[in-house]
Amino acid sequence: GTQERFDKAMNDLLAAGKLVWSSPSVQTCMGAKDALVKIANMSCGLVDTFAYYEASELEAGFKKTMAFQPRVIKQNRGSA
Repeated sequence: GTQERFDKAMNDLLAAGKLVWSSPSVQTCMGAKDALVKIANMSCGLVDTFAYYEASELEAGFKKTMAFQPRVIKQNRGSA
């Protein structure tokens, strides 16, 4: 499929010493949404980025943040 071709192309570039994107193995390990949360406090991140892993966390945390501005909510289904 398309993801497999993309992963191969990125791995080929990395093997040739050209860093253009994080490797597919890093993306799979870290997960795109978790990565956004981990960089939230860096200059390239957004401080109001959160991850919720339990329904109770989502209910409490999301209600607080959506009271201030529109929010985006995404299911964690991996990085593919």
